[in-house]
Amino acid sequence: MRKKWAFSLFSILVLIVLLYPEKVSIVPAYHVKLVDQSGQPLADTFVSELWQQPSTQRVENLQQVLTNAQGEVDLPQRTVRAPLVERILGCLRYLGREGPGAGCGNRFYIGAAGDLKEVGRTEIIAGVLKPKHSLLLTLKRCSPEEV
Repeated sequence: MRKKWAFSLFSILVLIVLLYPEKVSIVPAYHVKLVDQSGQPLADTFVSELWQQPSTQRVENLQQVLTNAQGEVDLPQRTVRAPLVERILGCLRYLGREGPGAGCGNRFYIGAAGDLKEVGRTEIIAGVLKPKHSLLLTLKRCSPEEV
């Protein structure tokens, strides 16, 4: 009788771990600053953020945000709630579609949108317990032939 209770309790705990929709971070919050080659801020310029968690999302997400007068924008943390079993099965489905070389990890990209070419990228991560991510993009305007 005691073994039956232990097995039942263990089974319930395993089900909870597999089925509880845990909050998973895809992209940390970022503070982004856009400057030209002389260091002047690029105001009213679109910053594009593209992200996907392939095991839970079939399509990529895109958001574009305008910079302020100082050429800065704050992008929020991107999260998804998904049970462990969904993430495992989703990863197996993704690997089946894309092949064994594909990875199931988070993917994201942050960059400037429009007729701009990136000439420099500096990422700074400060803090230990609660890291703060900052990204400085140095850009130059391009003619349509350069893009």
